[in-house]
Amino acid sequence: MTERDVGAIVASTQAYYDGPADEIYRTIWGDNLHLGVPCGPDCPHPEAMEHTNEIMADAVSLTPDMRVLDLGCGYGSTARYLAANFGCAVTGANISQKELELARSRADEAGLDHLLSFEYGDFHRLTYAGDSFDVAWSQEAFLHAVDKNAVLSECRRVVKPGGSLVFTDILVRRDTPEADRERIYDRVKSPDMWDLEDYRRALSHLDLPVIREEDWSGHVARSYAWVRDRLQENREALATRIGYETIDATVDALSFWVDSANAGNIGWALFVATKPS
Repeated sequence: MTERDVGAIVASTQAYYDGPADEIYRTIWGDNLHLGVPCGPDCPHPEAMEHTNEIMADAVSLTPDMRVLDLGCGYGSTARYLAANFGCAVTGANISQKELELARSRADEAGLDHLLSFEYGDFHRLTYAGDSFDVAWSQEAFLHAVDKNAVLSECRRVVKPGGSLVFTDILVRRDTPEADRERIYDRVKSPDMWDLEDYRRALSHLDLPVIREEDWSGHVARSYAWVRDRLQENREALATRIGYETIDATVDALSFWVDSANAGNIGWALFVATKPS
């Protein structure tokens, strides 16, 4: 994979998030752009998304003196949660300029700008010095990486010895038919999506021992069904901004993701790894 290939995929991903997807995410998802682990049988999806943040934060025992790097930070909702609840400084890196603009605005509104910074950052090649952060954090972003080994290597480089890498990602199972795999990739413009064993092998090769792994695949269909249903409910309001064709194509793609998750082809997992001291 050449630098040109990486650059092309990064540009395509940026165009996806700065395009009609931005309108959909802001209207449907709100500021939190992640899947959710339900806090109970009747847990609403927005609360399930917050619960995911709680689980991940608890896994790395955050304290006010820590520095966190949030890769693929979206609109900064998770960064604000971490700063507000743990007092730690968070740097959010992202390639979507629209998302970064809103993240900065929200930080100012929340009075958390002294703890938060948001900047353009391609996780294939981070600009931060080695051993700069106590925690590297990411939620459903690595699926967009052209070279996931390079991204994980960069995470290891910028985390201090004894620090942690905590991330979730959407998975595509190895035995998924190629035609289905391509259709899954197309919705989010992903070049490649890994399965559990791929991440296990990569983390082991990089000497990043996994101290916690949880398979959350059972919550994927629920999360995307919620998004699809909200999109249908807001069809008329969104049509003036992005058009019926885009909405209907997105609903169709989301329905395929729900079906694929129910069929066991799409998964979701949490990994927590440590950088040896």
